[in-house]
Amino acid sequence: MTNPARAMQMLITYAVCIPLAIFVGYLLTDPLDYGTMGLFGLIALVLASPLFIRYHYPFLIFGLGCPATCFFLVGKPPLAQVVVLLSLGIAVIERTLNTEKRFISVPSMTWPLLYTAAMALFTAEMTGGIGLHALGGDTGGGKKYIGLFIGVATFFALISRPIPKEKRGLYLALFMLPGALGVIGDLFPFLPSPLNYINLIFPPSQQVMADNVAIGVTRFSSMGGAAGAFAIYLIAKHSIRGILRADKPFRALLVMVLLTLTMLGGFRTVLIGVVMTLTMLFFLEGLYRTRLMLVVIFGLVIGGALLVPFSDKLPYTFQRAMSFIPGLKFDPQVIADAQGSRQWREDMWRDLWPKVPQYLLLGKGYALSREDFEYMGGGNFEGLGVGLDASQQGLAIAGDYHSGPLSTLMPFGIWGAISYLWVALASLFITYRNFKYCDPQVKPFNAFLFVFTVQSIIGFLLLVGAYSEAIGGFAKTVGFSIALNWGICGPQTAPTPVPSVKPLPQPRARLLPA
Repeated sequence: MTNPARAMQMLITYAVCIPLAIFVGYLLTDPLDYGTMGLFGLIALVLASPLFIRYHYPFLIFGLGCPATCFFLVGKPPLAQVVVLLSLGIAVIERTLNTEKRFISVPSMTWPLLYTAAMALFTAEMTGGIGLHALGGDTGGGKKYIGLFIGVATFFALISRPIPKEKRGLYLALFMLPGALGVIGDLFPFLPSPLNYINLIFPPSQQVMADNVAIGVTRFSSMGGAAGAFAIYLIAKHSIRGILRADKPFRALLVMVLLTLTMLGGFRTVLIGVVMTLTMLFFLEGLYRTRLMLVVIFGLVIGGALLVPFSDKLPYTFQRAMSFIPGLKFDPQVIADAQGSRQWREDMWRDLWPKVPQYLLLGKGYALSREDFEYMGGGNFEGLGVGLDASQQGLAIAGDYHSGPLSTLMPFGIWGAISYLWVALASLFITYRNFKYCDPQVKPFNAFLFVFTVQSIIGFLLLVGAYSEAIGGFAKTVGFSIALNWGICGPQTAPTPVPSVKPLPQPRARLLPA
């Protein structure tokens, strides 16, 4: 007997797929261009929408770490922003239709993030609004506002449901390993021309697009990031103790190779962050009280002794990443490059810090008007008479101060400082409790999340950072920690033992007659 519902479903499917196939065939008759590729991407998204609706949460976890770009959308937003909006929207609809699907309640992190969003929105309204040049607006800078708001939304998307305990390993891999896909962007000079379209999704960096690309000289930042992502995944999964197990020597060897490859990018901050993370994890796991402490000290001494005479023979990017280490000899060109990179930052900071007091009560926001371009393009700060070169002018205009405190105080003043401290302290509180009281099965990963939070705060305050990225990083880290641990962990009370044998009833005392 024919099923009418099934027949109607087939008719609707054919009614959609046949015209779509004809349209796609017509497009393929012309040479592929960016517009056609973008249209194919939109068609693929529409066809995959039922799959995304069902598995939107795993897609969210994957997309947060994937460095892909949605090139077919206006402004070419990163994949992470798109999956956050879609997943949060689906989660809200599910919560509306089914009261049993509840978000995990975490007021200690919810309130500071809501304050951050309200503070940023108020500042935007008072300083020129949220403008986007990509949409034809007269003002720019709205991209940072959108990044900040979506960073806040990331937290609520992640706490929309708890992660099943039997799938923790899968979600851990989805959370950390997709960052390794960024290596595709650095393969741009080596890919044959028919495969260049893949770099629309994974755009190459400016360094690999230059001429004379060479391993060890060109800064392959995506390759270094991919190696770091895989190394950190192994450390978070097995812990430092598990990596250094004597019966698993290949683990330590693999992690050492991967951490060495992180210097392909030539970034000093990356090497400093890796050293800080490994050191804090080593002490947090209590390994300094074991024989591994002697092994590590011996390895550092031997490594340092071998590094000193050959430091100037290392590849250029390796020397640049280690140029902050005293006592080592480096190529003069590396020293000049590192000093020049530090000098323009210090010059910009020196010229901008005197302007901070005038923005303490009302920050300048992220909006960029035509007057801002004309004012900053003049080369002098008001009342300072300090000239800036072209690169410094461009960074100052865009608000890329390469300084965490400046990126907070200049756009949002003292209210931004309150927001950052509130979110940072809440993140420390939650990640520490989830590390201390969590299930032993996920303790190594919770230790990594806590150490990563501490390292992020130190790097933001002392090294380099951006306010909008820092808030998004806290929201992502804490949101995943809450979903993984089903909330904020607390001390477990020991259950009261129940005797297996019931005691005999005591005889009642008899009253003697008067």
